[in-house]
Amino acid sequence: MKPTPLHPARHVPARLLQVGLEVFPVYGDEKRGFSVDPGDLIPQTALGYRYDSLEELFFALVNLNLTTEGEA
Repeated sequence: MKPTPLHPARHVPARLLQVGLEVFPVYGDEKRGFSVDPGDLIPQTALGYRYDSLEELFFALVNLNLTTEGEA
C-alpha cells in the first residue's frame, strides 16, 4: 500500500529533531523554510509560519520545552 502524500502536488522533505527527551517531526528545506506542520509549507500559507533555518526552529523548540506549561 502506497502512503498518502501530505500535499498532492508536492513532496515535503521530513526529518526528526530531538529536543531533550522529545522527538519532533520537522518538515521543509533551505529553499522553502522549516516547520513542524507540513501544511505550513504549501504555497498558499504565509511565509511567517515558517522558520528560515533548522537552528531557528531548534531554538524555538528548546524554549518551548524549557518554559512552564501555559507560559510559552
